[in-house]
Amino acid sequence: MLTQVFVIVLTSLLTSVLTLTAAWFVFDRYLKTRMWEEVDVKADELGLLLKQRVSEGVREGMSNGLADLREKATRTATRGGIDMLEESLNLWFRGGRPKD
Repeated sequence: MLTQVFVIVLTSLLTSVLTLTAAWFVFDRYLKTRMWEEVDVKADELGLLLKQRVSEGVREGMSNGLADLREKATRTATRGGIDMLEESLNLWFRGGRPKD
C-alpha cells in the first residue's frame, strides 16, 4: 500500500514538473519575444502620444503667454497716457500743483 502511494505521489510530481517545464519552454521560446515586441510597439505609441501632447501644451503656453504679454503692454501703454493726462489736468485746474 505504501508503495502505491509513493508511486502516485512520484507520478504526480513528475507530471507537474514536466508540465511546468513544457509551459516555460513554450513561453521562453515563442511567447516571450512576441510579448516584448508588443510592449515595444505600445511604448513607441505612448511615446509619440506623449510627445504630441507636450508639443501642444508648449504651443498653447506660448500663445497664452504672448497674449498676456500683449494685454500687459497695452494696459501699461494706456495707463501711461492716462497718467500724463491726469497730471496735465491737475496742473490746469489745481493751480499748478503737480500730482504727489
